[in-house]
Amino acid sequence: MEQVNLTRVRKRVSWGSIFAGVVTVLAISVLISMLVTSIGLFQFDPLSDDPTAGIGATVGIGTVISMIVSFIIGGFVAGKLAGADGVIHGLVVWAVTSIVAVLMALFLAVGAVKVTANVLGSVSSVAGSVLSDVGSMAGKGISNLAGEAKDLFGDIDIDTNIKGDSIRKDVRRALQKSGIKELNPDYLGNQLKAVKGDLKRTVKQVAANPDRADDLINGFTNRLKTRANTITKNIDRNDVSTAIANNTNLSKAEADKAVDQYMNLIETATDKAKEQINNLEETLEKAKQEWQEIKHKALVEAEKASNAAARSALISFFGLLVAAILCCWAGFFGTRKTKEGYEV
Repeated sequence: MEQVNLTRVRKRVSWGSIFAGVVTVLAISVLISMLVTSIGLFQFDPLSDDPTAGIGATVGIGTVISMIVSFIIGGFVAGKLAGADGVIHGLVVWAVTSIVAVLMALFLAVGAVKVTANVLGSVSSVAGSVLSDVGSMAGKGISNLAGEAKDLFGDIDIDTNIKGDSIRKDVRRALQKSGIKELNPDYLGNQLKAVKGDLKRTVKQVAANPDRADDLINGFTNRLKTRANTITKNIDRNDVSTAIANNTNLSKAEADKAVDQYMNLIETATDKAKEQINNLEETLEKAKQEWQEIKHKALVEAEKASNAAARSALISFFGLLVAAILCCWAGFFGTRKTKEGYEV
């Protein structure tokens, strides 16, 4: 039986050759990527309607060329230096390069050094860029949506200026002592201020949670309608007359005059409050319609981004698969050339 020399088998894996192949792949990627970057910058025209037209295609083609050329040369170098098992050495070169590229993309995506990752070429960004781009698009989408919500609903306001200063002081005190909150001259103004405060809180919540904007705005609208029904309840003249008679020393004629003045004042104030609330409801309804359009547009953009990311991931998969095959073939070819008598 023929014995196998384990030492010779172990030496068949030449890590020096693999390292040389990986370095070659990265170096070729840098070289081609710099060329692609230069071409892309020449294509950039800030004076045109579409300054970035054609740059995407250039980068895509450059990515394909970079992957094919760099992996073929890297695999060939590893196979030729190893002198045996070129397919395995080519495959390991591809695997090590891919892992190094992913790690570099993960580390470099954190800061401005990402530019260097781009210089390292498509190999360095194949896996990392897909995840990074999806994350950044999602982050920007959420941020933009929150800003849109704040701008849209933040401009809505309500006038809380309901004047009751023309009421006599003794009549004002009498109405305040009545114990009926609706008779308080400041009641309407306080209700509108409460509406304004509720609106501000709702807008802050919408800006912080744009995904819950519909529920938050609908909740505010329901509270507004409830408050509107309370505000617009007719005040009973007899209650006003009783409150003034029991809490002032006015004569009947003076009391009747004070009641008439107050009823006219409160009717005007109530009409103004109704108008303010109606205007607010109309403004909110328009804002809700605009919000639905903004949301729809954001969803469309998110779908486009998702589809683009899916296509990028699929292209990256097939690109890496083809690169692995080419790298293995190049390693085999390099080994064969060595066996044919070429100098290593």
